[in-house]
Amino acid sequence: MSNTSLNLVPTVNKKGTKCQGRIDFVRNEFLFLAMPDTDGRRKRGNAWTLGKSHERGDLILIRCGHCNIKRWYEPSDLIRLFGDVDIELIDGHMLCEQCRNKEFVRAEARHLTARERVGIRVRRLAEIRVVRRVVWKDEE
Repeated sequence: MSNTSLNLVPTVNKKGTKCQGRIDFVRNEFLFLAMPDTDGRRKRGNAWTLGKSHERGDLILIRCGHCNIKRWYEPSDLIRLFGDVDIELIDGHMLCEQCRNKEFVRAEARHLTARERVGIRVRRLAEIRVVRRVVWKDEE
């Protein structure tokens, strides 16, 4: 066996997850081959939030896939409504004003150049109205 060959070694990483790795004898280092399975879960803390978009100067594009309407919003306005949440979580909470449907609404952050931003109308939050409804129940 030459010094440049790589040997597969079963090992356990720091978290106790079984994985396979290989030893590179030339560089004298250990390389992991397989990442631990995450079962489709995302890591916390890596989400792109509205606050990060605001710091970066992004605009939030919200489009309805049913009636094909695009609307642009400032992240700071959406923070006042939803809090500093992941942008993907806005999808199920915004309602399309034209078709009154939630399921086709998608949100994404876009960092636009000055040339792209010229023709865009950004919707700004004017006020928040809280509606109180009275519900009556008849006694029997």
